This record gives sequence, structure tokens and C-alpha cells, in this order.
Amino acid sequence: MKKVFLTGATGFVGTEITRKLIEKGYIVKVLVRDEKRLKVKSEKIEIAKGDILDAESVLKGISGCDVVINLVGIIREFPERGITFENMHFVATKNVVDAANRSGISRFIQMSANGTRKDAVSNYHKTKYRAEEYLKNSNLIYTIFRPSLIYGENDSFINMLNNFMKKTPVFSYFGDGGYLMQPVSVTEVADIFVNSIDLEKTYNRTFPICGGEVLTYKQLLKTIMDVTGRKRLLLPVPELFIKIGIGLFGNFNWFPITKDQFIMLKEGNVCDNDEIFNITGVKKEDFKEYLKRYLR
Repeated sequence: MKKVFLTGATGFVGTEITRKLIEKGYIVKVLVRDEKRLKVKSEKIEIAKGDILDAESVLKGISGCDVVINLVGIIREFPERGITFENMHFVATKNVVDAANRSGISRFIQMSANGTRKDAVSNYHKTKYRAEEYLKNSNLIYTIFRPSLIYGENDSFINMLNNFMKKTPVFSYFGDGGYLMQPVSVTEVADIFVNSIDLEKTYNRTFPICGGEVLTYKQLLKTIMDVTGRKRLLLPVPELFIKIGIGLFGNFNWFPITKDQFIMLKEGNVCDNDEIFNITGVKKEDFKEYLKRYLR
């Protein structure tokens, strides 16, 4: 059975993909700095200790593998710790692509993001695009996936909204709350990644991955309330207030939204993506029913 080199294995999506790979019989070699953070335990997991920003440790860790799945990415920067979009999206990907080429590995699956494009406004999408282009210009057989908002039991966004609602009877949103979202479950994303490993129809192609329902942000909030049984007053806040808040506090970790996140939220996060579900045989989940599995 093939051995998969997996980066980002300790994260939300990485944990689910690790489980799916093991279920399918793959050996999973994970690049981690601290193996205690791994949430999946199995004799089919091999540990490669290293830092993705250290090219030599990546090259050492990737040895003996047949396939690469690169999931490393961030949604928020912490420059004082070297955690920037430039480092975690572009430099990290470059290190893994270079290591794969040097090691003779031909198959490479990359996690990108919906909305990534050449003329992107946000630094998040700009660095994702540069990473995509670097991979495309390599000699590897690549597949690039661009998921929309990913939700699931240990997600950050839906759980953050739910936790805010637990603490206050009033929940604010900016503008008219009409910006569009098309959330996709971590189960769907993981199945698509794993099912694509040997599917030639996915070779050297880029696919968006979005869920089966398009919702406005306000509808998403109401869905969370319906699932949890909480009644909250939804209060619109002028965009100007949010912009002022981001300008004053956006660089502080405790502030709930950054400039880039604000830009991306306003742009919307939807796509037309039936093709990848059809190719991989993955069934689309019902958003509300899936939330019932873990929201309380």
C-alpha cells in the first residue's frame, strides 16, 4: 500500500484526512513538531519530526513516500512568531514541492482556498495563488483543491459563532448580512482528498469544493439558532463601525476579525462544483442536519 506524506496532520482537516487515509489502508507519514498534538493514534502512522519552514527537515521527512498531501495553512497571521501568510502558504508549499521533486515523488495534492485567484485583494488569497502557481510549474502530477468555509465538530468558525451566542442575548453582524456562504463539511473535504489520490480525472487540475447549500451570513446564524434552540436578537451594525474596529484592533489576537477576513467575508464564498463530487463519488451533506451532530 502507498505511503502518504501528510503536512498539517494535527489540524482540524488534517485529523479527518488522517482517519480517512488509515481507513483506506494507506500508511501515513506525518510531519509534526510535536507528536503529542496528533489526535489520531494508529500503527499505520509514522512520525517525521520537523518544521515545514526548514527545507532540510522536510526533505528528510518525505523520504520513502509515494504521495504528498499538503494541508498547511493559516487564516490569521502572528508575525511575532513567524506565522505569516507568506511563510505558511508560499514558503511552506515551496519546501514541500521541492522536497517531492528531489525525492522522486510524482503525486501531489494541495489544499488551497475558494476565491484564490491572480487578481485577489486579500493577502491570504494572494499567497495561496503564488503557492498554486509554484506547484503547477513543477514536474509533479498535482491536484489543487479550493474548499469554501469548512465546518465540522472541531471547526473554528461555526463553533466560534455558537460560543458567542451562548454568552449574549444579542448577536451583531455587519451590513445587511447578505454576503453569501456555501459551507462544506470536513467529511466531504476529507473524502474528496483521499478518493482523488489515484483518480486520473483529477490529475493536473484545480477544483473548488463547496457544500450543497448557499446561505447568506444571516441565514447561517439563524440555522445555528434553529439547531441549538437558542433565540437571539440579530442586530445589524454599520460596516463603518467594523472598519473602524479593524483599524484600531485588527492586529490584536482577541479581536474577532482581521482586515483580510473582512475582505473575504464581503467577497462571498460560493462556487459551482458538482464535477468533483461526481468524479470522486462523494455525497453532499445537508448543512443543518450535519450541525445537529455536534452543536449544543
